[in-house]
Amino acid sequence: MTEPFNFSINKIADHMEKVGVDIRPVIEVKLDREKLYGFGSKLVEKYPNLFESLVQSLTEFRITKRFIFPGKGEAELNTLTITQRGLVLSFPRVVGAFEEEVSLSNVRDMTVDCLKIFRTIFPEKKMIRVGLVNEIIFDTGPIESIRLISDRFTKFSLSSDGEIRIRINRPTDDYNRIFELQALRTVEAIPEIPGKLQTKGYAIKVKADFNNRDISTELDDGRILSVLHDGDEFCSKNLYKFLNGSFGEE
Repeated sequence: MTEPFNFSINKIADHMEKVGVDIRPVIEVKLDREKLYGFGSKLVEKYPNLFESLVQSLTEFRITKRFIFPGKGEAELNTLTITQRGLVLSFPRVVGAFEEEVSLSNVRDMTVDCLKIFRTIFPEKKMIRVGLVNEIIFDTGPIESIRLISDRFTKFSLSSDGEIRIRINRPTDDYNRIFELQALRTVEAIPEIPGKLQTKGYAIKVKADFNNRDISTELDDGRILSVLHDGDEFCSKNLYKFLNGSFGEE
């Protein structure tokens, strides 16, 4: 058995919050390139604190933002991506490379407004699913993450050089509530032995995905806000209970 470990906010090494929207008919990057450029330009103009540079080709469309951390460096991150399913808005919360928190205000209002702008440019497309996704990496220090996951969530006994990834959906009538856990290990070179690596530390990547199950009707702004609100509430109340071994019903 591994030694006791408690998941908590102060053990977060990296955190990216995302809002994914399934859109039908699908966005055709090549055919819709002019509309996408117009959409991206409006976002850059209105929300420069999150959107900065357009990256566009015949097969790709995304927006990046350069976050500067004085005295430490900078990170250029994707803040909007067009996917085969729709679009993804990304809000960095903790940038692990610099151990820095990113302060973003009025994220929910900004999300709904960005989607309103999308609707004005693509009135023929419908939003049928919205998902709030939190991707968090927890630093487990010297505790082997693979054994931590296997001991807490399975009946398997795994060695430190194995692999484990778990996906659990605990749905309600209205929502999918999906947790994914993956053991990570960071390594570094041993200067005295060329080509030899040693373990530097361990971590667990957690993905919490909260989305509406019914995709038969188009989502309006009120319903989108409702899903995001319920997702925020679920994660704030239940994410750590789940990770720390409280498996009872909420």
